[in-house]
Amino acid sequence: MSTANTADPVEIVVFDFDGTITTDDTYRLFLRYYAGNLKWATNILLLLPVFIGYGLKIVDRNQAKHYVTRRFFKNAPVADVTAKAESFAADIIPTLIRPQAQVCLDEKKAAPESLYICSASIAPYLRAWGASQGIANILATELEIDGNRYTGEIKGWNIWGEGKMRRILAEFAPQPVIIKEAYGDSRGDREMLHAAKASYYRPFRL
Repeated sequence: MSTANTADPVEIVVFDFDGTITTDDTYRLFLRYYAGNLKWATNILLLLPVFIGYGLKIVDRNQAKHYVTRRFFKNAPVADVTAKAESFAADIIPTLIRPQAQVCLDEKKAAPESLYICSASIAPYLRAWGASQGIANILATELEIDGNRYTGEIKGWNIWGEGKMRRILAEFAPQPVIIKEAYGDSRGDREMLHAAKASYYRPFRL
């Protein structure tokens, strides 16, 4: 007798966040918001070799993300990051939302259990924004925690490119999943867009 998974597939609608829903890269903005101008500038100077290596294609995108995350969040108190994330989600992100994206999200909220945000943005502020929107399903880049502090490491995958599909499939495994609609704006969304029944590339730009 076959033991293959016979469960009905879950059908979802997935949105990228940065550039698709927003007009700017929120991770870059949050780093400065969290660290403050002086510490942000110091960290950016210390990361210049990484950025140069990335520009020369010696360091790949995922490696660069790890270096940046470690520099800004190693030993950071969870409570401090959470507080900054919540205020960033309340005060800054709303100014970046594309109006047409908000209209589309509001329409999809009629079936909230099937609505997902899948983003390379880090989870603390994206979950806070999602809560304000009534969007509970947030698949984002997770920061590793040890006790009450962040270690500076990424937990699991950077949710970009292949990492997006790995994260989506892991969320439902072993149950199969069908992406009914996917919304994206960049190379980082390619695999997700290709996997969807209906794909929308940069749909909210005037």
